[in-house]
Parts: sequence; C-alpha cells; structure tokens
Amino acid sequence: MTTKSHDDAATGLPFDEAVRLYLMECKFRNFSSESIRKYRYSLKNFQECLESHQLEWSSLTQRDLTHTILPDLLQQLSVRTVNCILCILKDFFKFHVEEQRIPDSIAADTKLFKIEQQLIHTFSDEQLQALLSQPDRSTFTGYRNYIMMLVLLDTGMRLKELAGLRIKDVDFTEQIIRIQMGKGRKSRTVPIQRICMRQLQLYLMERGSEAHDFLWTNLDNRPFEAAGIRAMMARYCKKAKIEGIQCSCHTFRHTMAKKYLLNGGDIFTLQRILGHAKIETTRYYVELFSRDLQEQHEKYSPVENMLEEFPDLIDAEEGNPK
Repeated sequence: MTTKSHDDAATGLPFDEAVRLYLMECKFRNFSSESIRKYRYSLKNFQECLESHQLEWSSLTQRDLTHTILPDLLQQLSVRTVNCILCILKDFFKFHVEEQRIPDSIAADTKLFKIEQQLIHTFSDEQLQALLSQPDRSTFTGYRNYIMMLVLLDTGMRLKELAGLRIKDVDFTEQIIRIQMGKGRKSRTVPIQRICMRQLQLYLMERGSEAHDFLWTNLDNRPFEAAGIRAMMARYCKKAKIEGIQCSCHTFRHTMAKKYLLNGGDIFTLQRILGHAKIETTRYYVELFSRDLQEQHEKYSPVENMLEEFPDLIDAEEGNPK
C-alpha cells in the first residue's frame, strides 16, 4: 500500500475547500463569529492576489509571498491590515502542514512589517464637558446615552464590551462590572465608582423590565447594539464641534487611561482594568503621556511641596536643601 505524499495530498484541493477546512478548525477552537468573519475576508484578499498572479496556494514559495503577494496587498491595504492577514496566513499554512496537506509553511519565517506607533487621541476636559452636555437627559434615550459615556470614561471598556453588557454583569454591592466577553474572549472585572454607580442605578429604574437582559435598550425594547452606539457617538461629536482628534468611543478609553495615570494610578492595575494582554501595551500610555506626567509631578512633587512649606530647609545662598 502506497502512502500519499504531501504534494499529492495538496494537489487537487481547491483553495475554497482549504479555507472551509481551516475555518471549521477555527470554530472547533471556539473562535468568535466576528473573528471567523475577519479570517474569511482576509483569506479572500489573499485568494484574489493568488488568482491575479496565477499562483496556486499549495505550491506557493516564500519568495512568491514576500515578493509578489505581500507587495500587492500593501498597494491596496494599510500596513496594519496586511500584518493581520499575514498572521492569519501563518496560522492557515501551519494548520495545513499539521494536516499533512503541504510539506511546510511558507509563511512561518516571514516577519511582520514594522508599524510606527499611532498617535493616541484623548479628550480635553472642555471636550468632555461639551460631549456630556449633548444628550437630552429629560428623555430616556438621552439619559441612557449620557450614562453610557460616563461608563466608558469611568471604566475604559471597549465599544463591543459596552454593547454586550447585561444587567447581571453590574454588581452594585462590590462596585464592579463583569465583562464576560472581552477581547480574545477573555473575561475580567472593572471597578465603577460612586457617581457612575448611582447613575446606573437610576438608569435601571428608568429602563424597567424588558424581554431581554441587555443593559442598554432602545425605545423599541431591543438591545442597543454597537453600530447604533457608534453612530450615536459620531452624532454627538459633530454637534459638540470636536475637531482635530479622532472622536469615538475608543477615545474615552484612551482618556480614562491618561487621567488614571495623571491621578497617580499604577500601570499594573491599569493593565487589568483595560484588559491588555501585555504590559508593554499599557506602558506605551506612560511613554505617550510622559510630558503630562512630568507636569503633574511638578505640581505634586513631595520635595518641592515640602521645601516650599519649610523654607528654612533650603540654603539661602546656594538655593539647595541644607
């Protein structure tokens, strides 16, 4: 009995079928439907490049990938998006190597493109005041939108995390919100403070009982989904005439991180609150806001304040502490 070789196994397997098998594996790994959708879309981009250059996925070489496919993708998409596609291709080829459909992964040793750190936008206090004054709090939807912005600012949670909250996720006794499905399908808890907690309690009294237990609801008694929240925020940003920065739900997240650090918070606690997998991601905020932190230290430096209060500790002639 002869054993089929890798090349023979791959020969005749259409790319569409290779994708179907891979996405099925992703489902077995419990990937979210949103992730699978992105994987399918990325592999579609890859397939279009293959077809335009008349290349077969199973016989592709690393040079084909680095000198033909990736440059083609870079002409159409951002570097960040191409890096995402490359990460998916690494996993895609690895899967088919393990299934013995191809001899090796041509993407395994291909390095991601370097990306300059993007500028992180934050709201000033004036911009926050302008935004928070936009909702008409005499109406249910206006009050709901106002509370949502408070929650974003107090917790730094992501848009999809906000939209996915359920009533049971809010623990008023412990003063925490449980995020059941964060980025990477990881759960975590984030603290909420007195003002935000009280406003949430009042909102729930206004909300009343519904057929669903999603925290945020529309007037038609349906969950207020992420797309609607995003559109709402864009509308308020336009009305508040906020210009020069990216005005979105994610800007609340960045603003929370900045204010947390300026008020003396530590990066390890901030990492847990924001749900960052790596401390390097959180540390970037420290580097980005270093000038602000320096100004804050000038205001609250223990030495500066102590010596101003006790001037006799300073050498009058030298201007140095005695």
